[in-house]
Amino acid sequence: MINRQKTISKTLTELPDNVTLVAEKLDYLDCQRKEICKNITAYEAYKMMTSNQPEWLRMLFNLRDILVKPAGVRAIQGFTNLDEDKYKSGQINTAHFFTITEDTADKLTLIVKDSHLDVCVCVRITENTSNPTKNLLYLVASVRNHNFWGRLYMLPVSVLHPFIVHKLFENID
Repeated sequence: MINRQKTISKTLTELPDNVTLVAEKLDYLDCQRKEICKNITAYEAYKMMTSNQPEWLRMLFNLRDILVKPAGVRAIQGFTNLDEDKYKSGQINTAHFFTITEDTADKLTLIVKDSHLDVCVCVRITENTSNPTKNLLYLVASVRNHNFWGRLYMLPVSVLHPFIVHKLFENID
């Protein structure tokens, strides 16, 4: 517990400005970054990242949906069925299983809340001061657990999440 809080405190100091977190007190925080082209918005970066998920990730999402069903948690079906036309028209404010709470050119905030845990993914784009021809893309994931089931769920997720983000970053040109 102490090591996790030290890791969270250290990560907080490395975040870019204007990042949204799920809560003030966190149980999980991960921040990863990638250099990207200047003409990509936060939403476009998210779309690129999730446009092609590896088969092993699809299988993990399917396993997740099977395991959480008895606990009454809804299936999320991974990164399938992004209904971009409905989002652009204003009919929905979701991206996959997330609710979109902020969408600007340099920031996309995605939230999921249930009885076991709350999750926020903040996709943030900043200028790259060391390479002015590029931008930096940050993906910041924060979680607040509510109970034993949230903590249990996060045990494997906290280990796998950085690897998953790294693989999804490969989809960005």
